[in-house]
Amino acid sequence: MSRKWKIAILMLTVIALISGCFGEKPVLEELGEDGKGKLKVLYHDENSFYREYGNYFNVKFPEIEFEVISTNEIYANQEGPVDYKAEMKKFLDKHKPDVMFLDQEAYSEYAQEGKLYNLDAVIAQEKFDLEGYMPGLIDMIREKGNGSMYGLTPYFYTNVMYFNADLFKEHGIQEPSNKMTWQEVIDLSSRFANIGTGEDQIYGMYEEYGQADQLLSKIAATSSLQLFDAKGEKLLINSDGWKNAIKTTADAIRSKAIYVNPPSNDENGPVYMRNDDNKFLAGKAAMILDGPWYMNQLKNRKMYNKDAKDFDWGIVTVPIDPASPDTSATVYLNELYAISADSANKRAAWEFIKFVNGPEVAKAASRSMDGRIPTRNQFFKEVDGKSMEAFYMLKPKDSNTSWGNENVPMEFYQPFRKLETEALQAVIDNKKTVDEAVAELQQKGEAALIKAREEEKARKAAEQAKSGSSSDKASGEATEGTSDTK
Repeated sequence: MSRKWKIAILMLTVIALISGCFGEKPVLEELGEDGKGKLKVLYHDENSFYREYGNYFNVKFPEIEFEVISTNEIYANQEGPVDYKAEMKKFLDKHKPDVMFLDQEAYSEYAQEGKLYNLDAVIAQEKFDLEGYMPGLIDMIREKGNGSMYGLTPYFYTNVMYFNADLFKEHGIQEPSNKMTWQEVIDLSSRFANIGTGEDQIYGMYEEYGQADQLLSKIAATSSLQLFDAKGEKLLINSDGWKNAIKTTADAIRSKAIYVNPPSNDENGPVYMRNDDNKFLAGKAAMILDGPWYMNQLKNRKMYNKDAKDFDWGIVTVPIDPASPDTSATVYLNELYAISADSANKRAAWEFIKFVNGPEVAKAASRSMDGRIPTRNQFFKEVDGKSMEAFYMLKPKDSNTSWGNENVPMEFYQPFRKLETEALQAVIDNKKTVDEAVAELQQKGEAALIKAREEEKARKAAEQAKSGSSSDKASGEATEGTSDTK
């Protein structure tokens, strides 16, 4: 080998060694030696931010300061209904936070509009653990970001089905199992329909909140039924899927297989009030759908009802769609943390997001029982000796069912709820067939949609006029002040 080649190989070796020592150039510039930084963070309010995250983060990064931008300001000095999405966009443009706290709809929209910083490169470089998250969650986040990661979430929300194990045992009825369909749950629930009378009556499935329309919403969501077309211009309720959901709901209530609160007579439609006579906590209902916070109610049930009985309970998954048996429409991401694309403090922002989504926070959250479930599934294993597997068993299903369409004015929903409740009750009472009720609901619903668009137009014109008047007034005051100075 010539001397020239030996020198070339030696130089390559030295370069390789140097690269190994110093590593590749970081995607984000490191914090300064003093660790100082400042972050403008979007959150509900300052006190809850520091209680949830800020104080703990500052133990690790004491020199990073926070400026908390409270979303409560959006509702301040507002009169009447608030278009939250529109107001949030104005709010973000005004305050320009480094770290955003978003729900899954806003996250998807802002990611597609290029308002969020892509985290893929820094996640890969720092080998941030994505394997510890619940199945399907990272895929869902990527899907909402068109294949890229623009945010992470430390918590998710979902429901499970709680059951009274003692009632099943006492009456010789087999306990519910994971991944039952709605029809299987209704059939199981119906076995309790004729047990006891009056004060001693036992119920199967119990709907604690709302009336029949709430049950319909749950059944429709499980099947991913859409209420509108993609543009929000046409109702889709006159379809086989919706007819089947309405029939299933009506049959279950009429046969007393599922107990719901009696219809309300409120002229504005159903009122979602909690029934203080909670039949499940009282040991008089066999099953109920609810979230993780319900475990606290079970644990402290004698605080709500001194006559409440102690009973053994368990949990299984919510009813599933047989066409998609491994997914759940009740999984919702309400706390996605993302970095603004134009933030000048991306490294400090990433350190915060990395901390919030790290194992330490997940481990602490697994003990809090405040209704949020850690997305890292290795910590929240059991409560009072009961397995929590049901919370993680079903992958999130991005359904956006029934009530989620940004093109539909908010003036539509309350009138339509009333129409839907009336139609469903007519079927339950055998006053109309499913076909008759649905056809009428389709017609009245489309009329309500047209009216809502007119009301939306009038509202926006009034808001614009008010905004213009305020601007003119401010301009006039400024001019007057200038004249006075002169």
